[in-house]
Amino acid sequence: MRVILILLLTLLLCSCGPQTFKYEAVDSSPPQLVVRGEGRVEVTPDKLRLRLGVVNGASEAEQALVENNQRMSAVMAMLADIGIAADEMATGQFQIRPEWSLPPRPTPANWQRHIVGYRVSNELWIVTTRVALAGRLLAAAQQAGANQVGGLQFTLADPEAHRQRAITLATAQAVREAQTLAAAAGVSLGPVQSLTLDSPDGSPGPQLMTEARFAGADAVPIAAGKVEIKAAVLIVYRLAEEETPINKNE
Repeated sequence: MRVILILLLTLLLCSCGPQTFKYEAVDSSPPQLVVRGEGRVEVTPDKLRLRLGVVNGASEAEQALVENNQRMSAVMAMLADIGIAADEMATGQFQIRPEWSLPPRPTPANWQRHIVGYRVSNELWIVTTRVALAGRLLAAAQQAGANQVGGLQFTLADPEAHRQRAITLATAQAVREAQTLAAAAGVSLGPVQSLTLDSPDGSPGPQLMTEARFAGADAVPIAAGKVEIKAAVLIVYRLAEEETPINKNE
C-alpha cells in the first residue's frame, strides 16, 4: 500500500512540471497588390538601312578586282545621283578568295586541286533618313551593277522620345488597374513598394512586294509599315491597413 502511494505522488509531481506548447509563426507582412501595365506606340519609320553588294569572279585576281571596282564605283555614283551623301555610305565586308578546281569522277590517285579563278565580294552599307528612296535604291542599285541586296530595315533615328511615351502609357495603365482592383475589392492602396521596367523595342521587317530580280523597274514597291515601341511596367503596392473602430462603451 505504501509503495502504491509513493508511485501516485511521483506521477502527480511529474504532471505539474513545465508544459511544452507547439506553435507556428504567423506571417505579419502587410498585404500587397501587384499590377502590370503595357504601353505601345506606333511610329512611322524615319531611318533606312540597306546592304548592297557586288560579287564577281575572273581567272586572274587582278582582273576580278578591276571589274569589281568598276561595278561598285557605278553603284556609288548612282547613289550620289539619287541624293545619298558620302557620310551615309560605308564599306562593309571586302573579300578576295581563290576558287579551286573540283575533283573529277573517278578521281585519279595523283590528282591535286589547283586554283581556277578568283572571286571578289564588296559590301556597301547605306544608312539614311531618306526613307522614301527605298524603292528607287533597290531598283537603281541592281541596274548599276549590284547583284547582292539585303539587310533592308526601317528604324527610328531617335527612338528615345517614343520609348518615354510608351513607358508613360504603361505606367498609367498599371495605375488604373490597381485603382480598379482596389475599389472592387474594397481595400485602399498604400505606398508603392517597387517599380520594374521592361521595355523591349520592336521594329518591323520591310515588306518587299516584288521578285528578287527587278531589272528595268524605276522603283521597287516597298511598304515601310510602322515601328512599334513597347514598354511593360510592374508596380507593387502596399495595401493600406484598415483601422479598427474603438468601442467607447467598453
